[in-house]
Amino acid sequence: MRHLVLLPVAAGIFLIPTACTVAEAEKMGDPKFPLDYHPVLPQYGPNTGQIAAGRATGKALEQPIQFSHFVHASELGIDCQYCHSEARRSIHSGVPPMQACMGCHQYVKLESPEVQKIHDHWCGQPKCTVRKDEFGQPIREANAKPIPWQKVHDLPDYVHFNHSRHIAGGLNCTECHGQVQLQGQYRLEPIPGDAEGRKYRVVDEVMIREATLQMGWCLDCHRNHPSIDKNYGEAADLRRAELKDCWTCHK
Repeated sequence: MRHLVLLPVAAGIFLIPTACTVAEAEKMGDPKFPLDYHPVLPQYGPNTGQIAAGRATGKALEQPIQFSHFVHASELGIDCQYCHSEARRSIHSGVPPMQACMGCHQYVKLESPEVQKIHDHWCGQPKCTVRKDEFGQPIREANAKPIPWQKVHDLPDYVHFNHSRHIAGGLNCTECHGQVQLQGQYRLEPIPGDAEGRKYRVVDEVMIREATLQMGWCLDCHRNHPSIDKNYGEAADLRRAELKDCWTCHK
């Protein structure tokens, strides 16, 4: 009788991983559920990509739209958290919603081929008529498609990182992400077939990961960052010990 009771339990144990695998397989290729490969052991070498387990490659991933941080963050002076608004209140910094892009680009640079790619994701056409809600914000179209950005700063699944904790602690985005406001340098090229002879900005490298994001690099910051003394005063040494504990980053 005891063996009969144990049989359903054992069957359930073996079925759980299978169910998870099937559920993940159904999401493969869905841009809303990116399932990136994260190796359990650190991978070293020239072809390890831009995941944190590898080294900073110094090469830019190919992106669907040639977005220039240099134009937006440096020339226009837009704050990082204007677009990445989730960074101050969430674990993740968040990819800017397309409403944020269309809020400006429903009016600005409509002749640019890169801006027209944004419109195409928004409504399926290179130029959209944008509907607005009662607050004047763009209303997302039912057939809108998310922009499939390639993730540059990607931590392995066994690492827990909370953006909001670091923003609240007084860190600047550039301390981890590098001089983002200088990335996306551009050259001006004529718009093909434009009767007015206008030009648009062509960006060759959208974003390069500058920092290694490896564990030793994180521990150096947890050991030496001046915000620890500023935020914790006499308890700073105790806080440094806590920040170097394995459980802090590996839940």
